[in-house]
Amino acid sequence: MRKFVAIGPALVVLFGVAAVMLAGPTAIRQMVFASNTAEVMLARQVIDDDDILQRIDRAVRNIAVATEPSITHIEVLIQSNGRQFGSASSGSGWVYDAEGHIITNAHVVGRASRIDVEFADGRVMRGKLLASDSFTDIAVLKVDPGIGVIPLRRASDQRVNVGERVFAFGSPFNFKFSMSEGIVSGLGRNPETRGSGNTFTNYIQTDAAVNPGNSGGPLVNAQGEVIGMNVAIATGRNGDGVRDGQSAGISFAIPLGVIESVVDQIIETGEVRRGYLGIQADRIAAQTPIKDIEGNFHGMGVIVGEVLTGLAADRAGIQPRDIIAEINGNRITRWHHLRSVVTTAKPDSTISVKLWRDGEEIEVPVSLAEFPVENLYEESVRERLFEAGITLNLNDDRLLLVRVRRESSAYELGFRAGHFIVGVEDQMVNGALDFYSIVGRSEFNYGEPLKFVVEDQGGDRKEITLRVSR
Repeated sequence: MRKFVAIGPALVVLFGVAAVMLAGPTAIRQMVFASNTAEVMLARQVIDDDDILQRIDRAVRNIAVATEPSITHIEVLIQSNGRQFGSASSGSGWVYDAEGHIITNAHVVGRASRIDVEFADGRVMRGKLLASDSFTDIAVLKVDPGIGVIPLRRASDQRVNVGERVFAFGSPFNFKFSMSEGIVSGLGRNPETRGSGNTFTNYIQTDAAVNPGNSGGPLVNAQGEVIGMNVAIATGRNGDGVRDGQSAGISFAIPLGVIESVVDQIIETGEVRRGYLGIQADRIAAQTPIKDIEGNFHGMGVIVGEVLTGLAADRAGIQPRDIIAEINGNRITRWHHLRSVVTTAKPDSTISVKLWRDGEEIEVPVSLAEFPVENLYEESVRERLFEAGITLNLNDDRLLLVRVRRESSAYELGFRAGHFIVGVEDQMVNGALDFYSIVGRSEFNYGEPLKFVVEDQGGDRKEITLRVSR
């Protein structure tokens, strides 16, 4: 007898499976959406319950409100044809005191015929350059305060620490009264930079955005207090050792302690005097590890190479091969640290020097001498000549060009290795110190042309005018 198979139940199951397969993706999407909606609602509720970010925003806004009225935009004009003024450069500045002293970088106002100082409230005042110090890249302007100016608060005698939040103010790319944020990335830096020409400071490093136009603007802390002044951005060098002009996104500021030392002297006397220890670094190993008698490591220090007879260090009993570890509570691990701390102090002031000798720590009070003016210019002039392609050395008390880079501006103008520099402008050069002093006192470091008299090995002389970019 033939059997018949009932297919009804199977069809029901088949249709059910098909329905689930068709409806499943929609249901899954609905469940995922519901889950996402729940997460969003929960996150919004947490935001509403916790106002920490709003409080941070309020704090940052208050720093801007408290700082902006003390920021200035500086427009530098130069005179051409004896009458007309043309814009030469611009930068930033900040109010130092209620008397109308404005602080900026020396390189911002170096060639100014006229300086216009603009405030955030729209006031524009004529600024008078009281004095500038190219070795720290600090300049002091004076404006008529009129109805009044608001000085920035300063974090005097406060230690700056890596990781602290900082804010940079200024006019980057002429966007006036701008503010950027970052942290202190490092201290005691002595980098390759653009825009400083600096010799006697060790920088605060920060990742706050700093660009051309920020120069001279303040770097402030989370209390809205000045801790430094924006001065430069880090750059690399190409294969020939020339700065390629590309920023690495790292910026630097002159520490407040250096600023106050220089500015207060300029306001009081119109000139800057610097302390001088009277030592030279060991050329082979200026930085050296410190170990006690038992060989325990006590960090790094600077080893004394030579002690100049009759000067401050010699009078205090400091000896060659001593290792200087600390000055006035500041750790000294590199030569530029030592130089900055000493030159920030005034001549005839007494500093406390902690050093190590034969494995033992000694503390020595030192009454500082005054840094010889003639020696101040050498490093900055050498750097500017190097940028132009010239490497100098002293040969039998004569300045010899030991190298002139091919394709450099100096080479194209006719400078050659083997030439001697015998004169600058209308003055004959009498030794290295005389040369560096003449060039340093000119506007050469700020981009002005300068005439050099060179003599070849045969005794023939010629005049070459050289100009380096700012």
